[in-house]
Amino acid sequence: MLQMKQLECIMPIIETSHKLSSDQEEYRVCSGSFVFFRVIVGENRCRLMTATASEDTGEYRAFDDQKRLLDSTLSVFADLDMESVLKEDHAGRQYLETEVFNDAKDLVHVATTVLDRLGFEDISVLALREMKAVHNEFSTDYTGEDAYLSDGMWVTADGRLVQR
Repeated sequence: MLQMKQLECIMPIIETSHKLSSDQEEYRVCSGSFVFFRVIVGENRCRLMTATASEDTGEYRAFDDQKRLLDSTLSVFADLDMESVLKEDHAGRQYLETEVFNDAKDLVHVATTVLDRLGFEDISVLALREMKAVHNEFSTDYTGEDAYLSDGMWVTADGRLVQR
């Protein structure tokens, strides 16, 4: 089971899906009316892939500009040192696939960063931009080192809060 800890209020959201198969644990990463990613859960790792097709239920549709989604996702994967493979689905549509750890919080961060690159506006993208601004405000130099906030809390250059 994908480790989800109180992520219901965070967008993009991770929901159970059965788009690809009913034989495996599968999720979709959505925001607004779009599905951006699919996640297939393995024993210790997951496969994260860009979504090429809308949900069969009509609940979410695939992002309209697949080339921009691929380009933005590839850029984020490269920035995060995540290796990826360009593949084609059964209809010949290209998608990116990478292995990720089984951690919903990290998946949401990756998805939010991609949505930010796309210029897609949702609450998590706005929050990510704010956290990056907080980092820039409290950073003592331009090396990208974490910035100390208070009470053992630090903010990273990519907008995450960490406790030490």
